[in-house]
Amino acid sequence: MKKLVKLALGTIGAATAALAIREVIQREKDKQLLENGREYWKIALPRDDVRWIEEHITTYHIPSGDVGVHVDLFAQNATNAPAVIVVHGLSSYGKLMIPAIRRWFDRGYTVLAMDLPGNGLSGGFRGDFPVPQAVQSIIHTASWARNRFDGPIYLMGLSLGGGLAYSAAAGGAPVSAVSCLDLFLFNDKDSLKKLLPNPELINALPVARVASLLFGWVRIPSRWFFTIEKVVSEEERPLVEPWLSDPLAAKELSLRTLVSAVCTEPARPLRENTVPIIVFNQTNDRVLDPSVTSRNFDLLNGDKRYIELQGSEHWSFKPDMWDTIIRESDEWFQAHRTRASKIGSGAAKS
Repeated sequence: MKKLVKLALGTIGAATAALAIREVIQREKDKQLLENGREYWKIALPRDDVRWIEEHITTYHIPSGDVGVHVDLFAQNATNAPAVIVVHGLSSYGKLMIPAIRRWFDRGYTVLAMDLPGNGLSGGFRGDFPVPQAVQSIIHTASWARNRFDGPIYLMGLSLGGGLAYSAAAGGAPVSAVSCLDLFLFNDKDSLKKLLPNPELINALPVARVASLLFGWVRIPSRWFFTIEKVVSEEERPLVEPWLSDPLAAKELSLRTLVSAVCTEPARPLRENTVPIIVFNQTNDRVLDPSVTSRNFDLLNGDKRYIELQGSEHWSFKPDMWDTIIRESDEWFQAHRTRASKIGSGAAKS
């Protein structure tokens, strides 16, 4: 029996050492990827978008926990212009939300395109952004915007960002209204089953929760949980290929991030929501079952509006889809122009 225990402990120790060595090597690679990837967006995005970004962008590093958040700011001249914070989804970062950024700016909004922790140019190691930390980073960004600008502040979340945007608003982000492309919670195991290619993985959650206490830093390939084939239509797949090679787009997720995506309750449940929210749902979504967003909207309390994007996949580059989302969100925001109160925050320009 003692030999078996020693063998088991030795195996665990060896596995832990191997994982630790792999992580050290990977973090060194991450540093190089981060440096090499700073300008990659100039390759990934259309030339006209690159030119526009270079003409309008200012970057900031906003304090948030122990990592800090990178924000690309596209500011109107008037400080009392409305401002909207755009929150990206998985394997992405702020600049790649350019279809939304430019449309908001053209409608007179100051736009803050943030990189979640562990993504893009924000702090933290790649793919490590547990839900509580991600939510706080959005709240800190909104608080910083509230202190800097005089107009109303709004919040827009896309894909994963939709769930994070709701949680941030529920957690006290000083925003007047929210727009969510997809609406889901991070304590809904039944919905997660509909998201996973292999729903039986949810059965390993109890073990994963325990393992994350010691090995939360271990990273798992995101392709285990979603594939690009389901994100866009076949005809648009070539347009998303550059994202797959983008060094700044996280390709792995830490174990603690994955566990937090199933075990984190919002500060306010949907039935107690008080923030005006407009929700968009893609009828052909093959990543997040449309019934999840539809059911959550039905549970949502307060001032709300629901719009189905007929025939739309989880993501699309089609102008019509973005024209609809931004036009309807703008009308919703304009109808809720109250100014949320300030909360202290600071930032360093970069």
